[in-house]
Amino acid sequence: MKYRFFILAAILLLPFGSAATATADSLWAQANTFYANGQYPDAIRVYSGIEAAGKASPDLYFNMGNAYYKQNELANAILYYERALRLSPGDAAIAYNLEMAQLRTLDRIDAIPEFFLFTRIRHLRQWASADGWATLSLFLVAATLLCLAGFFFIRSVRLRKLSFFTAAACALLAAGSVIFAEAQRTAVTSRSEAIIFPAVVTVKSAPDNTGKDLFILHEGAKVIIIDELSDWQNIRLRDGKEGWIEAGNAVRI
Repeated sequence: MKYRFFILAAILLLPFGSAATATADSLWAQANTFYANGQYPDAIRVYSGIEAAGKASPDLYFNMGNAYYKQNELANAILYYERALRLSPGDAAIAYNLEMAQLRTLDRIDAIPEFFLFTRIRHLRQWASADGWATLSLFLVAATLLCLAGFFFIRSVRLRKLSFFTAAACALLAAGSVIFAEAQRTAVTSRSEAIIFPAVVTVKSAPDNTGKDLFILHEGAKVIIIDELSDWQNIRLRDGKEGWIEAGNAVRI
């Protein structure tokens, strides 16, 4: 009887799920039509409605970034390009559009140079999403088990050696894929990075209006929020500079 109840509930709820999917698809089509016709405010309104309904995808954020860019809303464009790139780190089109938007910002912040090996590893990690690395790790685990089976059941000494070393290589690659998957998941879920929205923001030496003015930031600048105190946020730039800004001036990616 208990199982019949669950089956009945699933059947009754199925139309609601289908209706929700159909509604999301129709809104997506409507927003894309608005965008194609140059009706960018309407496209943004519908895209935002999809986002507010809990939907998130690289395509949605990419289209929102494009629509905001067409409206010359630079901070919003960069914000949504960044969000799209987090979900699809290897997407060349998103990276290109983000770079074009960043070229229009007034601040030129050079990152602190890092050891070249760390840069190569980071670029390799960004080759795929967290799900992509997780899927690859499962494939490599399966390959490891298959090779180990070959090691135990194949009689040829040469093939047994090949199976053993292949299994070891697959196991190491699987471990690396798991590490990259976790790193990508952390990068996506982390909310420490943010985009400056006002045209000009003064960065203070202390979380108070009486603090010394250190430097200014402009719309579209990317910062890292490292601490919060009352109505103030402690930020760090890619070049290592730190200071305090009033909360609300930066929107988390």
